[in-house]
Parts: sequence; C-alpha cells; structure tokens
Amino acid sequence: MDRRFFMTLLSSGLLFPQMLKAEHHVISMYPLEVEFDLASFQGRYTSGEDFYVRNHFAAPAGVESATLRIEGEVETPRELAPADLATLPERKFGAVLECAGNRVGATGLVSNGAWAGTSLKDILMLARPTGAAVHLHLFGRDGFKRSVPLERALADGLLATHLNSRSLPLRHGAPWRALFPGWYGMDSVKWLERMVVASTPLPPEGGTYQKIRQTAFGEPDRQPLPRVQVKSVIVDPQQGAVLRRGKAEIRGLAWSGVGKIDSVEVSADAGRDWQTASLDSGTGLEWLVWKATLELAKPGAVEFVARAKDAQGQVQPAERDSARLDGYTNNWYHRVRCVVV
Repeated sequence: MDRRFFMTLLSSGLLFPQMLKAEHHVISMYPLEVEFDLASFQGRYTSGEDFYVRNHFAAPAGVESATLRIEGEVETPRELAPADLATLPERKFGAVLECAGNRVGATGLVSNGAWAGTSLKDILMLARPTGAAVHLHLFGRDGFKRSVPLERALADGLLATHLNSRSLPLRHGAPWRALFPGWYGMDSVKWLERMVVASTPLPPEGGTYQKIRQTAFGEPDRQPLPRVQVKSVIVDPQQGAVLRRGKAEIRGLAWSGVGKIDSVEVSADAGRDWQTASLDSGTGLEWLVWKATLELAKPGAVEFVARAKDAQGQVQPAERDSARLDGYTNNWYHRVRCVVV
C-alpha cells in the first residue's frame, strides 16, 4: 500500500482516495478491516483517516437521522436525538483503542485518539435504571451487539461523537459510538442505536471474544476477556533492517489498559541482557513513546526485544500461554531481527 495515498474506493463511501500520514494494510474488504502501520506514523494521536478499522458487518446507511433508544430495566425509556445529547456535559480524554485480536508487531489493529462525547452515565441517568439493572446491552445499526457490566458503563463509558476534535467519521461509527477506555475494542460498539439495561448479560456467541484455556482435565475454561494487556512494540528499526556498528537508537510505543506505563526495557541479545528505555509523551490510557540507545559492537545477526511493565506491576510475558485456545490478548515480547555490518 502506497505510503502517501490510500487508494481504496468503497461504494459505501467509508474510504476514498486522500492523502494520509501512514501506511495501511487492508485485511478484508467485506467487512472492512484495515491495519495501521505504527512504524510509518509520527506524532501523538492517530488521525481519523489513519485510525485502524475493524467492522463486523457492512456499514449502515441513514445514520444522518440516527437516534439513541434506552430501554429495559429503566423507569423512563427514552429516545434521544442529537439535540437532546447536546444539552449534556461534554467529556474529553485520550485513549488507545485496540482490537482484542490484534497481533504482536508494528503493524496492527491499534490506534491512539483524543476522544470527546457524552458520559454514558449522564445518558443512562436520564432513563433511571432500576434496582434490577446489572448489565448493559449495546446494539449497533449494522447488527453488531455486545453486553458489558452496567458498573463499567457508569464508571467510564463514553458516547463518543468526536475524534481528534473532528466529528466522528462514518467508518468509525458516526454519528456516535460507545467507547470504553482501557478495554478491547469489540465492546465499543459503532453506529450505536439502542442500549438495553438488563438483569442478565447477552449469551456469548460461540467462542468469540472469550479467554479460553485448556484445563488439566482437557476441558476448555471460558472467561471474559480482561482489560487491555500491557504491551510494547518496536517501531524502529524494522524487521530485516541493515544497521551499522556503533550506537543505534531503538524506538517504540507502549500502552496498558490500566493506565500508566511504569517502565520499558530493551535487549539487543534476544533477551539475555536488558537496558531501561527513556519514556516520552503519553498520559492516562494513551500510548507513550519510548527510546533506547544500544551499542552494536559486532557484525552479524542481532535480535532486539522489548518488554513493558505498567503501574499495576503487570509485565509482558516472554511468550504466549501454551494453554490458551483463543487468539485474543496477544501481548508477548515483540522481537525484531536485524543485521549489523
């Protein structure tokens, strides 16, 4: 894919020829799934044009006349138009959004954005949830649905209407989407049209979006996915790069669903010896930039490795848990192999 022009033209109008800042990789056209190349991006926030896309169904039409219904275990069911939501206080924050199936590497389904919208708590309080309310079911106009604990929605859920100070683009859920900072992206339902407050969760659909481990008895143990796991990736140098002997700057990004990254360590010998990296910008649930200068004394193959630790003490694992049967929460060490001359 060309670095400066993303020449994917969809009849739905989700993407169109335009100048972009980063490289992209189209994984699927229907439904649309587009990876974002972290190695080609500079800055703090990912632009709306460059932000990764992960749809589950075709994008809906007629979103211009969208309303938001609140029903179920509430005292006063409501149907809200944009004018109703405009009367509520605005909330703003920066946060990483990562797909639960995002792989380990510098190209993937993850981006960092400055979000603005209305607190889901303020919206739900208009309908006054009853004492039986425990879960919140979210339904998108495209047919995708998810269920989250009501406690989570009331604590930090957002009805996002803006990304990086601009109205939310259609491909990212216009006119609004749910957003749960610190949690994987499948819960942040796009094109949200209905919220049902309920006493029980929606039943799981097959093995999707579950943590599945094989027990000692050979049976699968199924659990909900956790918050976004601590993760760091190397964005420079890239796999296969040819480097000169001497000092080499290694650069990357790190993030966690619990907030602050406490440290990042980098190795130039496949993980035997580690050096602490310096940490740059990044606050709250955003990603941060890290850098380390390593001495490359000998010619030949070299393997760089990065690992991060967050403020809760969670550290990236060296490898994937061999008992896992699912393909989610991939956060083991990122390794980049290069040649020194």
